[in-house]
Amino acid sequence: MTSGRKVHLTAHLGGGVGKAHAAIRAVDPQAADHTYILLERPRDRRYADAIMATGAKVIEAPEHEHMLALLEAADIVQVEFWNHPRLYDALARLPLPAGRYLFWSHISGLAPPLIAEGLTAAADIFVYTSACSLARPARGDLRVIGSGFGLDHPPKRRLQRGKLRGGYLGTVDFVKMSPDFFSIVDAVDGPDFEIAVYGAFDPQGGPARAHAAMRHPERVRMMGQTDDPAGALAELDFFFYPLDRQHFGTAENALVEAMSAGLAPLVLDNAAECAIVTNDVTGLVAGNAGECAQALTRLLTDRRLRETLGDAAALDAARRFRPEVSRDAFAVAYGDLMARPKTKPDFTAALGPDPLNWFLSSFPQGSVEAQGKPSKGSLSHFIACFPDDEELNRCARAADEANGCEE
Repeated sequence: MTSGRKVHLTAHLGGGVGKAHAAIRAVDPQAADHTYILLERPRDRRYADAIMATGAKVIEAPEHEHMLALLEAADIVQVEFWNHPRLYDALARLPLPAGRYLFWSHISGLAPPLIAEGLTAAADIFVYTSACSLARPARGDLRVIGSGFGLDHPPKRRLQRGKLRGGYLGTVDFVKMSPDFFSIVDAVDGPDFEIAVYGAFDPQGGPARAHAAMRHPERVRMMGQTDDPAGALAELDFFFYPLDRQHFGTAENALVEAMSAGLAPLVLDNAAECAIVTNDVTGLVAGNAGECAQALTRLLTDRRLRETLGDAAALDAARRFRPEVSRDAFAVAYGDLMARPKTKPDFTAALGPDPLNWFLSSFPQGSVEAQGKPSKGSLSHFIACFPDDEELNRCARAADEANGCEE
């Protein structure tokens, strides 16, 4: 393992980023060498507390002078990157000290929100969370270290009883789910089955309306949020996970956890999912909604296929998607960085000098691209963080008046 002080600069430790770091630190004998600077106070302390339990430090919303002193004393600064306004503010406006800067990107950059051109080269090492991101044109020392891991204690696959049950677990919104999700289920002409959809949802939102409009609404059960994903997966026969073509996910924790539980996954051939699932080996990968309905029929009618794919998925998850694998890959990157001198960073050149530029670096077509996207990194999120910024407010007014925002 590589010694030295690592300081992580992150907006917060919620969701996928917090979960990933809690898992890695839990298997890291040098966890105490890591300090996490949170730019916002956490709303959910679960992962921050888990990280501190390993001996790592978590410092919440420090004053700028304290933050800069911590960064200057660090041997390595690791920026947990996604398009969060507070993070852009720190990178572009603070007088950051000379250092060895490693970025770990928690967005793919293949579709909006994008990764600003030049940011990968401005970092000493830029790490993607999925190999799918290597398809984007970029310069610099580019690497891939996964952030999605299988369950620590995956449940045994259930013994089939009654009707077959597939499941989806994750964001129940068409910013993540394929808009064809419910029509695919409707199109199947096969045995009696149901799809359990786990995740909080808006009763008036798109998925709820699409469910109500189905010819066979009894095939889908909207289960709501679960605090026990392992328990939910234990009740499934396979994993149904067709996602929107423009989703920005990379690690796909729910998919990896389902595979670790021995569930055969069915996905569309989006880049992130194709980096996880191998067609007809560890799951089924469909090219469109029609193929997905055919693949769903295959899973429903062929128990041997479900079991063979599920067994292979579990073995693959146990080999590839473990926190120890990511811990060791980071150790290599840290060792490489420690052999280099500290240098003065210039992230402003890549991101731009002000909030409107930061927003447009993620959504180059302006607020039109951000319509329907989650609040994270959206124009409304930037305005919430910088309510007095005249250019952001002008852009918002233009979007309201003309349904567009030009750079």
